This record gives sequence, C-alpha cells and structure tokens, in this order.
Amino acid sequence: MKKLMITAAVMLFSLSLFAGCSQNSGEEAAADTAEESTENKGSGKSLEDADLTDLITLGEYKGLKVTLQDTTVSDDDVKAAENSALSLKKTQEPVTDRAAEEGDTVNIDYEGKKDGVPFSGGTAKGRDLELGSHSFIDGFEDGLVGAKIGETRDLNLTFPEEYHDEALAGQDVVFTVTVNSISANIIPELTDALAEELDPDVSSAKEYRDKLRGSLQESKNEAAKAQAFGELLTAVQDKSDIASGDRLPSWLLDDIKADQKENFEASLEMYGIDLDTYLKQQGMSEEDFDETLDAYARSIAAQQLVVQALANAENIKVTDEDLKAQYEEDAASYGYGSGAEFEEAVKKQGAEKTFRDATLTRKVEEMLLGYAEIENPEMIKW
Repeated sequence: MKKLMITAAVMLFSLSLFAGCSQNSGEEAAADTAEESTENKGSGKSLEDADLTDLITLGEYKGLKVTLQDTTVSDDDVKAAENSALSLKKTQEPVTDRAAEEGDTVNIDYEGKKDGVPFSGGTAKGRDLELGSHSFIDGFEDGLVGAKIGETRDLNLTFPEEYHDEALAGQDVVFTVTVNSISANIIPELTDALAEELDPDVSSAKEYRDKLRGSLQESKNEAAKAQAFGELLTAVQDKSDIASGDRLPSWLLDDIKADQKENFEASLEMYGIDLDTYLKQQGMSEEDFDETLDAYARSIAAQQLVVQALANAENIKVTDEDLKAQYEEDAASYGYGSGAEFEEAVKKQGAEKTFRDATLTRKVEEMLLGYAEIENPEMIKW
C-alpha cells in the first residue's frame, strides 16, 4: 500500500473532500448524505481553544530562507493547454490509406490469454481506443502503432505489479488484437468563434490565449507558494519542541484518524471498492492499516500544532468576514455559482471546521511567506 501522505499545508489538503459535494458530482448524492454528514462525529474540540503550553515550544520562524520553484509560463505551456481544450472539439475522419499512428483512434477486437487460457475482462469486440491515451497497460497501444485495417497482432505484455486484480498483477499475458478501422483525430484551429464557444467570457482567440496564460500563471504561483510554505513549515517544525508519544492529546489523534479514514474510504468508493477489499488487494491487515493511520495522524498533529502556535504568536484569527471572502474565492473551483451556495454545501457535509482550519492555514501561510527571506523574489508574480 502506498503510504498515506500529506503536504505541509495540511489543512489545505483537507479541502479535497469538498469536491465530493460539488454540484458537478450530483446534487442528489449530496442531499442523500447530508443528514448523516452533519452529525458531529468528532470530539468537538479545537486546537484554537486549547492550551498549547505543554504541547509546543515554537522555534524561530522569521527570516527563514526559501527558494521558489520556477513560475515561468512558456508559450509551449499555453499551446499545450490550448490543445487540451481544443481536443474536446476534435472530429474524426476515417483512414483507409495508411497504418495506424499515435493519436489515431482504432476500433479493435481483442482477446487476452494467460498461459493460453482467456482471463476475465480480457476480451472485447468493437472497442474504440485512442493510441497514446494510456488507457491500456503499457505496450498495448504502442503495439498497435503501424498496424493496418484487418491486421491481427499478438501482443506479449506484462501486467504491472500493482495491478488491482491480484490474479493478473505482474503476470505475462498475450493479447490477440484485430484492427477493424482507423480514424484520424482532427483537432481544429482556434478561431475567434471557437474561442467564444470554449469560454463565453472571451470574444477572440487572443483573449482566450491571454486568459489561459493568466490561469496557468496563477496555478504556478499557487504551486510555488505551497511548495515554499511546506519547506518553511518543516523548517519551523524542526526548530520547535513538539509533543510526541503519549503527550499528544488523544482527542486530537482520534479526530484526525477518523477524518482521514472517512476521506480515504470515500476516495476508494470512487473506484467502486471498499476498505476491506482494498486491504486484501494490498496484502494488509486491519492492524497494519491502523498502525499506518496512527503514524500518519501523529505527523499531521505535529504540523497542526505548528500552524496553531504560529497563529497564536501572531494573533491570527479567522473572522466571519474571512470565511465569507474565502467561500466566494473558492466557490468556482468546486463547481458553485456563488460563495453562499458553496457555504451551504460545506455545511451539509459537516465540514465547517475543516474549512475554517483551512482558512486559518492560508493566513498563516501568507504570514510565514511575508517573513521569509526569498532567494529568488523575481519568481513572485502574485
């Protein structure tokens, strides 16, 4: 099993659960779970109200050195983003005078065999596959490049070791594949009309590209800030005396473990499996999982203590106005038309404390970056 990991901006990581209640995920699903989600499943306690005297002695946090990752947005970056958007408008043209090339869509029949015996899920007819999409295991799509219509090929492949089906993981197989047809994927040129179709808020191709560049710049800026904040937070943590072992409050560890286990199970559900099934696939016992989760919770607890201690040291609070502004800022990212709609969804999910903690972390991030000695300030474009 891949170890459960968390970024230094631990509270910001927790925001990922809000995507589960996005309108894009279906309002009915959110409504079905609203009553259960609003129950208080945690201790109801908060580090904001706790006495941290015996839990952490904060180390130096001002004047720390940090180097930002590159935030340059190249023309190639913009072109790649443009092509990605235009691919949604692609059309297909039948190909009869050449072999299949990467980027083409082939219609295929295939049968997979292990030790000469067909295996479950390894056979299909009339399946469309875009070569280069990495939809199949390594070697499958590459093995069809150069094939002609009507040609049958035997592909000797190996399933990855981490494949979800244990019976096939790491196993050698042979796929017999017949190409029924080939279609070229035609990506249109960006015109003013198409730009407006892709984004109603622009009226020309140039305006669309400029907006793409701005979005890419914002993403790189945020990534650089998160990376720098993570390094700074780690530096502060290393310079601080933080409680460990039995000195950590049991309520804090229990709350973290409960939250993260629930989020992890929700992520598994997106792939149609439950925790027991996943553990069996990974060869883990429940005890192993609990030990991993406990170690994970202790790591998170240490980071949460640092964040709260920094907030206390600088008298950083989260006001109702801060929350309202943050709901407005984040609404579009999670598929909502307004901050009020997003706030209502967060409340239905019982995630108000998580959102409040995330907002506090953002304020601590800005403070810590403000005090930092940034060695390449030219990368700051926010």
